[in-house]
Amino acid sequence: MELTLDRSAGKPVEQLIQAIKDAILQGRIKPGQRLPSIRKLSGSQGLSYYTVVSAYERLEINGLISASQGRGFFVEAQPARLASMPRLPVDEPVDNGNLNAFWRLFHGSAYSMKLGCGWLPPSWRDTQALARVIRRTANFAHSTLIEYGDPLGHLPLRQNLAQHLLNTLGLTLQPDQILTTLGATQGLDLVIRHILEPGDHVLVDDPCNSNLVQLLALRGAVVIGIPRLPEGPDVIALKDVLTRHRIKAFFINSKFHNPTGASLSPQNSFQMLQLAYQHDFTLVEDDVYGDLSNEQGNRLATLDGMRKVIYIGSFSKTLSASLRVGYVVAPTGLIAQLADLKLLTSVAVPSFCERFLSAILSDGLYERHLNIVQRKLRTSQATAHACFTRWGWEIFHQPDCGMFIWVRHPRLESTDDFLEKAYREGVLLAPGHLFSADGRQSPWLRINVAHLDAEKAESLFNLDKTTTAS
Repeated sequence: MELTLDRSAGKPVEQLIQAIKDAILQGRIKPGQRLPSIRKLSGSQGLSYYTVVSAYERLEINGLISASQGRGFFVEAQPARLASMPRLPVDEPVDNGNLNAFWRLFHGSAYSMKLGCGWLPPSWRDTQALARVIRRTANFAHSTLIEYGDPLGHLPLRQNLAQHLLNTLGLTLQPDQILTTLGATQGLDLVIRHILEPGDHVLVDDPCNSNLVQLLALRGAVVIGIPRLPEGPDVIALKDVLTRHRIKAFFINSKFHNPTGASLSPQNSFQMLQLAYQHDFTLVEDDVYGDLSNEQGNRLATLDGMRKVIYIGSFSKTLSASLRVGYVVAPTGLIAQLADLKLLTSVAVPSFCERFLSAILSDGLYERHLNIVQRKLRTSQATAHACFTRWGWEIFHQPDCGMFIWVRHPRLESTDDFLEKAYREGVLLAPGHLFSADGRQSPWLRINVAHLDAEKAESLFNLDKTTTAS
């Protein structure tokens, strides 16, 4: 297939879209014909990978071509229909500040390398097995398709969760100590609304989950970041803050911290609990990535016995983001109060999702899935460590499992231009300032090792090779 791009007319994406339309109108591309692969077309036309992806996406959205999994893109439009269509709009990146990079991760093409995202690749999930459980759940629980669920959560699910947490964390729980939520985000939101008042001082890891900072700000809390070290929060900095402020709560990642990938050491965990008792503040343990570890225990909730700790987990990161099932573990009285607040704000988690997840837990599918994911992540971590070290990047910490590493390059004081270059090449990254407790600029990048294609990434991340080639 030959395409003629008018290099003087508009941006490259517009040029490619118009060239494909012209080829269809002139009969050089027939309906049903397969288009060149993204990589082949980008090479033959001297275009970036991202430009071809964007053009194909816009043509597909407007019904001119269609994608077939594993086969490529095919022409759909008839020339007569195409001739009557207006010029296709083309989305171009707009600088919307900190949220721009965040939105790109959700709107990025399936062909992009989403190194900045916080979830597993779709290919790592057994969607056929999930579909079988969905059909079984629908066949045996028709009413769940139309009725409200229990505000506390489906009882068999909470029983299965209690067993899961006993197996993985060594926690002995009753179902009434567990509240299901719409993902961990709702769990955090409910806890924040219940235990905090406007003006309360709260602590977070720095760097940390940027969504958490926004939720705390919405409540009117005064957020203070505690530097995160490879073994956990900086205890010296924490003690200094505790001498100057009355702290209400510390929101903390224990296992495979987002974004650094580091985990609390036993010594650091013990020090956190000592300080929580000494200064009377609550530890809110956000453990959404904890199931990616095969190490039992070593959580604040396990060490404390749920006296000073509220524990939050989720299946969105490990199994399916579409399920939106998370949970809060706390003393029975607090769970009852959080359930009242949940009833006012969202009533319940969809009962079908809860029954579906309960079936996955009870038949062992989730445990088998985790075993496979953990093996893949250990391999991906080793590959990422070797690559980024070879490419000259500093790695903050080298976990043996989990999704993330936290990296920076000595030649990049600012990552703004690098992020835009990556975006044009179809690599979506998460800049360091998205994880800062106070929004300050940072030279660090969060890398999701599960999405790394080392061969494709080398041309971007090997800055010495790039400089030599240019």
